[in-house]
Amino acid sequence: MIAGFRSDFGLMTSRTDWRPTLRVKMDYPKCMDHVEVLRAKIGRLRLEIAQIQQLNKQYRLQGRNSAEAEVAHGQRQERLEVIQQELVQLASLGPKVVSVEEMKERHRSRLHLVKQAS
Repeated sequence: MIAGFRSDFGLMTSRTDWRPTLRVKMDYPKCMDHVEVLRAKIGRLRLEIAQIQQLNKQYRLQGRNSAEAEVAHGQRQERLEVIQQELVQLASLGPKVVSVEEMKERHRSRLHLVKQAS
């Protein structure tokens, strides 16, 4: 668990609202670990994908589905597309975050060398 990160997760069971509810409170520490934040975000998206897959499986197994179920299935498909777009955006951030982490490490190395030289 990330320091300063708290969430509680509940799945709404109504057939008309398939979306999970996620209430998150973020407290940002002074020194934020951006890689860990990205990992947490990806973890939450994976969890949501797994839940959508489970609901889609139930939808397929039911055979005949009501109009409500058809609409909910369509909404789940739309949400999967949004998640896919989010993952593409996160993938483009990956090299930037790594380069920031590399720059921090280089800076630490330089400070260490300066301290040794003094």
